[in-house]
Amino acid sequence: MLTYQDLLDGFRKTGVRAGDIIMVHSSYKSLGGVEGGADTLIDVLCALVGPEGTVLFPTFNFQSWTETHYFDILETPSKMGIITELARLRPDTLRTPHPIYSFAVWGARKQEFAAADDVEAYGPNSVFALFHRLNGTIVSIGLDFNSTFSMHHYIEYNVGCDYRRVKEFSGIYVGYDRVPRIKTYSMFVRKNERVKTYIVPGMNELLAAGVIKEIQVGAAKVHFATAQEFYDNMAVIVREHPEKLHYIEEPTY
Repeated sequence: MLTYQDLLDGFRKTGVRAGDIIMVHSSYKSLGGVEGGADTLIDVLCALVGPEGTVLFPTFNFQSWTETHYFDILETPSKMGIITELARLRPDTLRTPHPIYSFAVWGARKQEFAAADDVEAYGPNSVFALFHRLNGTIVSIGLDFNSTFSMHHYIEYNVGCDYRRVKEFSGIYVGYDRVPRIKTYSMFVRKNERVKTYIVPGMNELLAAGVIKEIQVGAAKVHFATAQEFYDNMAVIVREHPEKLHYIEEPTY
């Protein structure tokens, strides 16, 4: 069983220090057993950056806004794993407003991130844009490359690509003021159903180049990269080798 101190010592190998900003994608099960459960890991990540730092936990729920067309910032659950849902439920976190790409944010800059309200999930006033400007560190715990580093879509949006498009979704939105409103938000989605996201070749290239770094914590492989370095290098792949980030499925009849 991994202890609090085991985890803290392990994640310190990322070079993340007090005052830093981290965006954490996670698979709790990948670590093996943890004393105290998933809450221990959340405590460790907060301790890693300290009270002057900030931790973002993705609390995405795609179906809520795109299928049922209803989002409640306090009640809509995260579909990104137990760590993110427990983080969402903590009284000392704030949830960012985008109904598709929301984050539970803990720490010194949580108010700033909670004010990042852009109609487009990857737009200039989005959480991703603010995280990029502040050059936070992306940390991925025990996840396959095709299930993490969601910032790569933000890069595709800003660099431009022909295999994704902006799509608007409207629904009933209940914010912190508890007043239901009809609102419209957008997301940079696949151009059509034949486009299949598969970023593993591009991510492996960045891993080999040292842009993405890897350590072991417990049973989990942990990958991490700073936002600016990831943006600069992934942008080249988006522009010059988009085939390393997606493929087109042949039609069947």
